[in-house]
Amino acid sequence: MESLERTFSEPARRLPVLDHADVLVIGGGPGGVGAALAAARNGARTVVVERFGAFGGTWTSGLLSSIMPFPFVRGLFSEILGEVAEAGGWRRSETEDPYAPGPHGHPDTHGHGGIYDAEVMKSVLDRMIVEAGITPYFFLHVAGVIREGERIEGVVVESKQGRHVLTADYFIDASGDGDVCHQAGIPVDYGRSEDGKVQPMTLIFKMDGVDDARAEEHCRRDPRLASTWQRAKRDGAVTIPRENVLLSRSPVKGQWVFNTTRILGKNGTRVRDVTEAMIEGRRQVFEVAAFMKQYVDGFREARVSETAGHIGVRESRRVLGDYTLTADDIVQANAFDDAIARGNWYVDIHNPAGEGTRTVGPPEGRFYEIPFRSLRPRGVNNLLVASRCIDSTHEAHAAVRITPQVVAIGQAAGTAAALCYGKKLEGIRNLDTSLLRKTLRDQGAFI
Repeated sequence: MESLERTFSEPARRLPVLDHADVLVIGGGPGGVGAALAAARNGARTVVVERFGAFGGTWTSGLLSSIMPFPFVRGLFSEILGEVAEAGGWRRSETEDPYAPGPHGHPDTHGHGGIYDAEVMKSVLDRMIVEAGITPYFFLHVAGVIREGERIEGVVVESKQGRHVLTADYFIDASGDGDVCHQAGIPVDYGRSEDGKVQPMTLIFKMDGVDDARAEEHCRRDPRLASTWQRAKRDGAVTIPRENVLLSRSPVKGQWVFNTTRILGKNGTRVRDVTEAMIEGRRQVFEVAAFMKQYVDGFREARVSETAGHIGVRESRRVLGDYTLTADDIVQANAFDDAIARGNWYVDIHNPAGEGTRTVGPPEGRFYEIPFRSLRPRGVNNLLVASRCIDSTHEAHAAVRITPQVVAIGQAAGTAAALCYGKKLEGIRNLDTSLLRKTLRDQGAFI
């Protein structure tokens, strides 16, 4: 620990400006893609920065592969999914399928969930970003923020080219972990109120060479393989602290995707924790694979074909803004006069301490709303949040973090930033939310 306490003085130097944008989006995951597309289509010169080599974040680099049902999310998300389906990369989950990701009793009146091919998703997002005239940068990491009073002037980034600054009139933090907000000194919250613990991480992986018909029949007999998994636990064949297996059949023949590993007690914003989580995640991957080959029909000849390039982080920082979304807002399906997105995915908490998943949602057939105020970080006037780390409690976060809703949040943030720029407003709090809502509705959002 002594080495971590040592410090060195870095000589002052002038940093070159790599690019300037009307709207700069940091993070190219679901929220960042939604924000960038919306900003560009609303007339702003848009730059998007991504730390990996593909857009999509958890969708692609994280191999998520599953889309939860999205009956109350339309707009850009529906467009993206339509493009993926047209490219042959989508397999819709039927609600009668007991093993598929489903709404757990919630209605699915518009958008069924399903499974997508991550490689198809990468290609679709590349094309949509390029066609929108957005300037993309891969492999850039946020290293600092230049803030003057209530304004962000620039974001310091690092790459193999060295250290640069990106400047903009408006900034959107779509990093997932609130990296820009944290670097700018904006207050954040972390974990649940009683002990500060966050939901566990997951390393998602794929298995190929599966006999689909036999595997599907086994899953119908034993949904989520709960009984088979518990038998293996009694046999000492598995040690992972979860109660069942989250698995889905891919659009690719003989390929299944697993969201089953569970890594406890790690902080997604600490490099050593993320390193240890990746190592433990890969250990768990092969434990799950051995279980599948030994205990589950159709998997005897299967093999692990891919593990995610980055650990799946469900929860980290939550940026404090103008309104904190609560569990009551979710469960009571509260409405807001500045709502910019809707959802009905429930409070879905994977136990931070071990086995178990707690769920509670809005009344059947109802949706909750996400207010624009929750996207506006405290103390700054040209920065918005467009990811899972909007202002919410630990419980509410567990509902709004689902990717369809995150894309809708991103669409709202990008639209708002472009409107502010186009009207030469002093800042995000000067934007007429009725104009924002009308623009979103005119462009297909369901609000």
